[in-house]
Amino acid sequence: MNKALITLAFLLSLLILPSKTFAWGKQGHALVAEVAFNYMDKNTKKEVLKYLDGMTIEDAANWMDDIKKDHSYDYMGAYHYVNFDNGVTVEEKEGANIIYQLDITIKALQNKKNLSKEEINTKIKILFHLMGDMHQPLHVGYGDDKGGNTIQINYNFKGTNLHALWDFGIIESKNISLTDCLSANKYSKNEIRALQDINVVQWATDSRAYLPQIYSTGGSKINDEYVDASVPIIENQILKAGIRLAGVLNSVFKS
Repeated sequence: MNKALITLAFLLSLLILPSKTFAWGKQGHALVAEVAFNYMDKNTKKEVLKYLDGMTIEDAANWMDDIKKDHSYDYMGAYHYVNFDNGVTVEEKEGANIIYQLDITIKALQNKKNLSKEEINTKIKILFHLMGDMHQPLHVGYGDDKGGNTIQINYNFKGTNLHALWDFGIIESKNISLTDCLSANKYSKNEIRALQDINVVQWATDSRAYLPQIYSTGGSKINDEYVDASVPIIENQILKAGIRLAGVLNSVFKS
């Protein structure tokens, strides 16, 4: 193969993203963790960092994606999402899906006296990550298109898919920051307390409510109007994920 063909093959590879992508991407998951730390009390922060044992909250939030290269963790692959057909009521079913795994992780941490330090470490990392995944609406999406993975689109003159666009495409393109997400908070103290009520099925239902707007792309070419309308949703979902994550951890480590 000559140099021109190698170069062309490389450029084409940059335009093709894998069908399985990481929810929110590294930046998005890090933002969820950072938002949560803004809503945790002092003791909770201390305890979480103690159990993370030198790992940053950003790395903890991305741990479940980082270990995908280690096949001994393949059993966690389906923990990141759940699919329901359009119009089907969301419910919790036992098994390898995000609703059930997030629920049992929270309950395990609430009874942490039964866990070893290493088990608490792992549960915290799972909690950080799945709380982020839950608030990316396409991780509680439709099965027929694998949560938007099979919907091919074009954004910024590059081929991608709808799921990847929401995982990291818009976040990176618009450089969504911690300040942006914290500034999106329009909730009263009572509304924040209500958001932190632990109800994983309701969280999934709330996230899916954005699917009609997400699928209203106006065609395969994504325009600025669609992206601009999506940014507030992403900022608010990251904010809510962080607020709820903080609420769970505050309840676990409040004493």
